[in-house]
Amino acid sequence: MLTLLSERNDKRITQKRKRRTRITMGLANKLAAPQIKKLVAYQSARRIGGIGNNYLNANESPYPAYQMPKQESWQRYPDFLPGDLTTKYGLYSGTPSDCVLTTRGADEGIDLLIRAFCEPNKDSIVINTPTYAMYDFIAEAHQVSIAKIALTPGDFKLDVPAYGALTAQPKIIFLCHPNNPTGNLLSRQDVLALAKKYSDEAFVVVDEAYIEFTPSDSFALDIASTPNLIVLRTLSKAFSLAAVRIGFVLANSDVIQLLAKLIAPYPIPDPCARIALNSLSETGVSYMEAQRDRILFSKAEVEKKLKALSCVERVYPSVTNFLLVKFEDSVKAFDYLVEHGIILRDQAKQPGLENHLRISIGDDIDLQQMLDCLASLK
Repeated sequence: MLTLLSERNDKRITQKRKRRTRITMGLANKLAAPQIKKLVAYQSARRIGGIGNNYLNANESPYPAYQMPKQESWQRYPDFLPGDLTTKYGLYSGTPSDCVLTTRGADEGIDLLIRAFCEPNKDSIVINTPTYAMYDFIAEAHQVSIAKIALTPGDFKLDVPAYGALTAQPKIIFLCHPNNPTGNLLSRQDVLALAKKYSDEAFVVVDEAYIEFTPSDSFALDIASTPNLIVLRTLSKAFSLAAVRIGFVLANSDVIQLLAKLIAPYPIPDPCARIALNSLSETGVSYMEAQRDRILFSKAEVEKKLKALSCVERVYPSVTNFLLVKFEDSVKAFDYLVEHGIILRDQAKQPGLENHLRISIGDDIDLQQMLDCLASLK
């Protein structure tokens, strides 16, 4: 009898929860801003990738981060902005500390820039295609128009003359360097030419999420002489700290002061700041560089083996920790790999990338499993 009563109570509670959920969802939909209602959620690698045991789809490092520090004082709020970390990253990047803002990943930097400089339903940004999807997604969420300029077919270079044909004056131009998902660098001459062209009219934001794989090609040292140049950085890739969510905006101090007005209070959890500080120590940076070199070596080996596979049409040159690969039939290859628990990143919906998949450079065992699987594809 008690069991029966318990089951009936559980059933009533479940029904009440379902009714509450329907009411809440209906209210959320009723009160949501129009631009948010029609927004399609950004599909992160974990969100869209599928269930597997070999994830080569998020461009994470296959190696653990440098040793983690102990944590104390959990009851205290962290600093508004972690001064020690800001100073440390300034030294690492060659940027004065008053020209550095620490953010929750580089994505927050994108969001802050669009909110700071773009007025909804009035201003616009410019992005390239194909490129990282978050520029487009965040601008749309804030009702900011997006102009898209295609990179040149095959080699993915900037089409600088195409910027002259824009009908609206942009507030921000986003450039991904090295570009994701193509893996190539943008021309230094082209980037600085755009910065000069828009010197009094727009910011040129260079997203350097993968710059540790080719550090001599950074634009960080150009910020002092180029007032409208902004650089985005992250510790998620080469530093193996994707879960910690630490990014940076590098810009002239007036830009940093403005962004600091918008950032949330206590944005960086103290444990995350400590982990980041540890990784930016002299030994931490040396550790990162050693792991980076291992990844680049593995990438060169995988590139050669991919080119020998009959299902592969082209492997694009890459300076990063991933490879863009054109397959004879990317849907067939992707699905076959998923059946074997191997998850890549499908790029077929990106402009000009039909039958393309992006492969993150994991550890040797994961990569060999992927290669063996592709070799058995009929």
